[in-house]
Amino acid sequence: MTLPEQIQQQLRALPPEKQSEVLDFIAFLKMRLSVSAAAASDKERGKRIKASFQQLEKMKTFSEIADPVKWQREIRRDRSLPGRAE
Repeated sequence: MTLPEQIQQQLRALPPEKQSEVLDFIAFLKMRLSVSAAAASDKERGKRIKASFQQLEKMKTFSEIADPVKWQREIRRDRSLPGRAE
C-alpha cells in the first residue's frame, strides 16, 4: 500500500471534525513550505546583491565620490520638478 493510500485509509477512520483538523494541518504544512522557500530565495537574492556590489567595487564605479555623505545630501536636496509649479 502506498503512502497516499495509507493516509486516506487512516483519514477515513477519523470522525469528520478530526478530518477537518487534518485538512487544517495540511494547509499549515503547505504554508510553512512556502515561507521556507521564500526565505531561501531571499538568501539567494542577498548573495546576488552582495556579488553585484563587489563587482561595482572592482570596477571602481563610485571612486569619484570623495565624501559619500556630502554627495548623498546634494542629490537629495529639494529641487523643482518639471511640469510643476514651485
